[in-house]
Amino acid sequence: MFRKLFTKLKAFSKHLKEERAKMRYLPTYKLAEIIQNDENDYTVVVQLVNKSSFFYAKPEELLADDKMVDLFSQRDIRALTYLGYLGINSPKYKILAKKLAAGTDKFVFAIKKKGDKNIITKTADQIINEKDIIASMHPEDAKTIGYTVATEDVLEEKKQIEELLKGLEEK
Repeated sequence: MFRKLFTKLKAFSKHLKEERAKMRYLPTYKLAEIIQNDENDYTVVVQLVNKSSFFYAKPEELLADDKMVDLFSQRDIRALTYLGYLGINSPKYKILAKKLAAGTDKFVFAIKKKGDKNIITKTADQIINEKDIIASMHPEDAKTIGYTVATEDVLEEKKQIEELLKGLEEK
């Protein structure tokens, strides 16, 4: 009697394990590698699970496709979401260099737009007047531009005061 009960329990336990295995989610794809380029853009290497097939993709592209998202594990989706967040929220403009322009007391900035190969050269006043550029910069770069504009304005004001004082002394 106990032997019969034991074999039935053992068979039931085996059946439960099989059912759990069927219900367990097995991802089709997995992240094999995360690559960051010089412009701080991310590309991921995706591998087909249990195969040696790989392909490259941007995290934003993978996350935009709902069917593709369903084929990754939860941890991979978390990593892709974080990389997508970094890509979307990264500054679009970056200061590469700051140089004093010859013949003037103005600084010229070399600025690079994300994804664009051309370098933009503008003075701090020109950058401040273009709200989309200043709003799309890293806060430290925007602070540098603002500080430069303020410094240039103070120097210009000092020159004007000196000229006015010279004009009064001549009279």
